[in-house]
Amino acid sequence: MQEQRWQAAFWLLVVGSWVTGVVYGKWLDGDTGFFVDLSQAVSVTTPFSLEFWWQPLAYFVLTVISVFALSQLGFGAGAGVFLFARGTYDSTLITQLETTVGGWSLTNVPIDESFKILIIGLILAVNLPLCLWAAHLGTQRSVYLLQRLRGVPVKPEFGSVPLSSFLMILAASVAVGLIATFLFSYA
Repeated sequence: MQEQRWQAAFWLLVVGSWVTGVVYGKWLDGDTGFFVDLSQAVSVTTPFSLEFWWQPLAYFVLTVISVFALSQLGFGAGAGVFLFARGTYDSTLITQLETTVGGWSLTNVPIDESFKILIIGLILAVNLPLCLWAAHLGTQRSVYLLQRLRGVPVKPEFGSVPLSSFLMILAASVAVGLIATFLFSYA
């Protein structure tokens, strides 16, 4: 039962900090420069600023790895900080998505912009959930290490499952990164 409470607390931390970051970036603060700069460690750059064909693949894979690693800082506190920063950055992506699509008419849809909008859709619909899951697993792994350092008995699965699940996240991230790379080559 205690593991279920930990799991719920991890999800609350991860999703709550990202949602708070989106709300802060979109509605509460006009200048989110510091948090957007901090989010560069855990977010995919907007497709409007990508230059090379391989960059979407690299960003999709490296964001998941960095979220998993950085969420273990401070025994899980890093997840809250970095996902809040990711939320502030994602609020700018959402705003770009709104303004770009809002400028389209039914008869005038620019093809190059539509591919970039598809990449933003992949970032928000696929990369973001993978990053949230990776942060959840990172916080679980960090709490496992903290409990082991304290000498508290913990089931071994509580610490080993995050590593095996992370490999699945990494494989999915590579697949989505390849799709984004394909879309970017046409943008």
